[in-house]
Amino acid sequence: MKSLTEKLSSFRKYAWIAVFIFMMIWASYQYLYSKTVFTAADCKSEYTVENGSVSVEEGDAAGSMIYGHEVYISKGQHKVIIDGYNESEDGNSFDLYSVSHDKEYAKGVYKPGEAIKLTLDEPIKDMEVRVFYENKGKASVSKVTITRINTFANYVIVFIAIALATAVAILLWIWREKKASKIICKILEAVAVVGFILFQYLFVEALYNGNTLFDAEVFSFLAKERPGYYVIANLAGLALLNVILLMAVKLYSIYVPLGVLLTGVFSLVGYNYYQMRGEAFTFAQLQMAGEAAKVVGGYNIVIPRLFWISLAVSVLLALLLWKKPVTSNLYVRLAVLGVSVLSFGLYLHNLDDFIVKREGEKVVLNLQEYYTSNGYFVGTMKALPREIQAPDGYSEEYVQGFIADNGIGATAFDGEKPDIIYIQCESLYDMSKIYDCKWNSDPLNYLHELDENYYVGDLISPQAGGGTLNVEYEMLTGYRHSNTGGFPLNNQIKEGEPSLVSIMNDMGYETVGLHTNTGAFYDRRTGYGYLGFDRMIFSEELGETPEEYMTGQWANDLYAYISLIDDYNKRDTSKPYFAHVVTTQNHGGYDYTFHGGIDIDMDTDIPENQELKNYLNLEEVSMEALKALLEYFSAVDNHVIIVFWGDHCPALRYFGVNPTSTEEIIQEYQTPILVWNNYGAEFEFGADVPAYRFTPMFLQQLGMATDPYMNYVATADVPTMVSGNICIDPETDEMIELTDEQKQVLSSMWMLQYDRMYGDKYSLK
Repeated sequence: MKSLTEKLSSFRKYAWIAVFIFMMIWASYQYLYSKTVFTAADCKSEYTVENGSVSVEEGDAAGSMIYGHEVYISKGQHKVIIDGYNESEDGNSFDLYSVSHDKEYAKGVYKPGEAIKLTLDEPIKDMEVRVFYENKGKASVSKVTITRINTFANYVIVFIAIALATAVAILLWIWREKKASKIICKILEAVAVVGFILFQYLFVEALYNGNTLFDAEVFSFLAKERPGYYVIANLAGLALLNVILLMAVKLYSIYVPLGVLLTGVFSLVGYNYYQMRGEAFTFAQLQMAGEAAKVVGGYNIVIPRLFWISLAVSVLLALLLWKKPVTSNLYVRLAVLGVSVLSFGLYLHNLDDFIVKREGEKVVLNLQEYYTSNGYFVGTMKALPREIQAPDGYSEEYVQGFIADNGIGATAFDGEKPDIIYIQCESLYDMSKIYDCKWNSDPLNYLHELDENYYVGDLISPQAGGGTLNVEYEMLTGYRHSNTGGFPLNNQIKEGEPSLVSIMNDMGYETVGLHTNTGAFYDRRTGYGYLGFDRMIFSEELGETPEEYMTGQWANDLYAYISLIDDYNKRDTSKPYFAHVVTTQNHGGYDYTFHGGIDIDMDTDIPENQELKNYLNLEEVSMEALKALLEYFSAVDNHVIIVFWGDHCPALRYFGVNPTSTEEIIQEYQTPILVWNNYGAEFEFGADVPAYRFTPMFLQQLGMATDPYMNYVATADVPTMVSGNICIDPETDEMIELTDEQKQVLSSMWMLQYDRMYGDKYSLK
């Protein structure tokens, strides 16, 4: 007869079932008693959030409790409690309303803290809790709590499920030596793996969306109005990755915590990246992981408790499953591993076709919203870089014939060659475009004053919230970033790449690339070298930045301009001069101490504005530095042109702004641009000029359009594009459909770009 110790040791192999039962009890508790809680900060309101409450005034409503997540509320009965205050208990009213169903589910006199019974005959995901002012005293909402009201059937279902799970565990222990029990254990192991994959799916969704704990809101992810085929697509990819991981590590005790760690870290990176930069984290950003790590010092990194709780539970499971192999047969494991890897490759290869068949060639205006709607895994796969394929009909005969037919061949230039300076100012953006807030003075006032005598307009940037390198790419090459994706300036262009720099070199210019960060930052030294700059000046050449020229962890604009002027004074005066300057001062985050003269009217619907105040004062300092630079070049004898622009808006979510409408999203991509000169030349680019088109148009107006590609982009009917394939009307800033002629123009542009970047360079012969 076995001793107690032996029995305990034998039972240990089934201990994971006990954990399974515990998780089932916990899930049952969440199912029966979980609450969905919203505070005033979560409210979608047009009114002031003060002291944790949303107040209402005469004729107004406190607004919706829903903000950010689409929260699923199931069919059945619920208890709703609205906390706050009401100065007139029998005057002010409330209602519970769904916009999507256009239906009012409950209404009455607003009595804070009183339970309201909510009966839903269908599930909804946009419940609004509104409190109205009835001219009999003010009211406020501080918190809304929704609790499910359970029926007797709910308790019976939970009781039966727990009883069955417990019975199975006891029977397995009693029959632990029986063959039948071993088979059941294997089945349960498979069920556990499937459950773990479902857990990971929720885990990724919850962490990526910043959820701190699994609650009713997290369990609603699968029940959203997300198409079922996208749920399956997400789970299929995740399942294949899990099988690959399980077969590769062999042991459950390694697979479980490693799976939680990998999915958790990736989700945390995605969540924090979105909070910091306002854009979705994709594999293109993953390529730049080392550089991205260098910029996070100024941001607050958020690690929700869910991550630590899940990691701790996974470690416990690893101890219970210590040294338990998925299979002891090496050949079976290798065979499954090989099939899984092949299947995953086919999955990736066909996923895009699958998406296109389901929704057509859909234009994604906001990739982050696409992730939220269809699942993070599907969104990430959709954003994978594609293999560059030659356009249909690409040949030497076609390219040469196209150049001849359109009269865009290379020409000689013997006119005046002014000194040209490009300045890309980090995160310069006109916040008045999108931020419903008032401040005591305009931080970009100097730029607006220059509008009287020089061209000042909006640059249509390919990026919002981040992606500086891609804006440089469009301005220096004239190529659309969306044709290639990723970071082409440092991983797709090759030595001797045709560009503005090569054109300047061919005209006899001395060309200089200047950036106050390191040459290794986003590997600019390699990219600039391929573009053909005669000299490159990075922090390695400049030396340590003096403390008085630092803002936060970045060198300020003035330091960049002092370095530029110093280099300009040392230039080869027998040649015209071209410089491309990239500043860093306004880079986020903005939670360090920075004092300035701009103050903000804090009476807004966004509770925290200190970071915005810092940002606006940084912009004011940028204008002061720009003014000093222009004053210097106003006095030089040479003719000088300075092109000054903002690369992208800052991460607007960092300031509490979450653009959702098409108009707001388009405005995210509009940054200021100035073309200044000291000799009275005039330039005109229209109200909006796409970054990829600016340089071709600029060269044309200088009479320097000697390059076939630049000639074509400057003269063709090129549409104004925003973020991929979004076309806007420059006059109204509204999204419009591309005409067939415009589609053909874009196709021809890509043909010439492909020829120069990846093809045989027929257009350059």
